[in-house]
Amino acid sequence: MDDIRLSVVIAAHNVCDVIDACLVALAAQAATTPLEVIVADSSTDSTPEIIRERFPWVRLVHVDEPLAVPALRGRGIAVARGAIIAILDPFSVAAPDWASQVLSAHARHSHIVIGGSVDLYRAESASYATWSVYLNEYGLFMSPVVRGETWILAGSNVSYKRAALFDGSTPRYPVFWKTYVNWAIEGGGSPLWLEPDVRVQLNKPLAFSDFLGTRYRHGRCFAGMRVQRASAAVRIVRAASTPAVPLLLLWRWTSGFWPKRRGRLRFAATVPAQLAFFSVWAWGEAWGYLRGPGTCCEQLFY
Repeated sequence: MDDIRLSVVIAAHNVCDVIDACLVALAAQAATTPLEVIVADSSTDSTPEIIRERFPWVRLVHVDEPLAVPALRGRGIAVARGAIIAILDPFSVAAPDWASQVLSAHARHSHIVIGGSVDLYRAESASYATWSVYLNEYGLFMSPVVRGETWILAGSNVSYKRAALFDGSTPRYPVFWKTYVNWAIEGGGSPLWLEPDVRVQLNKPLAFSDFLGTRYRHGRCFAGMRVQRASAAVRIVRAASTPAVPLLLLWRWTSGFWPKRRGRLRFAATVPAQLAFFSVWAWGEAWGYLRGPGTCCEQLFY
């Protein structure tokens, strides 16, 4: 693995508007920390050209087929050389000390999986739609977060000790589904750990309607994978439970967000949007339990 201590894997699909901010934030850290940055890319826009021209030190793994995020992450992880492997999104803008904090956290803790906080990029000028999308995806991880063991981590700011992702030199997860990987690691006896000092900001200019679509696809993919070996009776029972999902998720998000004592008015103002997002997710879950994932898993590009 040479002298690489940290591998940073970024899955990218048509993100020319944000990839520059993501990689600029990592550039200075790459000069002082033994890390590598790998962008696994299936873009049809100018993303790969931007990387080649402006960031030649980044390892670009480009494929022509439109692979979804889990498949791209799997390809990036497969070529990673670091003792620690971190997952960022192209929408993640890492804090100046992010890389050193990741390495320090893994040195201090035996936990296999360590995640961090996710704040909103340029929050002061963000629109209602941007706040709504951010709070739905990452409101639980808005600073301050509590250091310690947790039940969930943000997929846009999470890192793993290498042994969790490889059997010797063979990648364990050619297609990397964060939720199921973390469940397997927890089942093996290593709880998830949340580290407040590992900080990124979310720079995700996504239209409200686009986010609604991706919530449906995520919900259906998640449910379809969850019951792929289940009986018809189990599928029907799970589908019948989905009307309660929006309120359950809203309660979980509110319970996790409210103690932060920050942004309460913004959160309250976005409750209608949160219910819409959670309802669309639940609709996707219902169809996933009854009909399987369909093509939704292959359409998760962000």
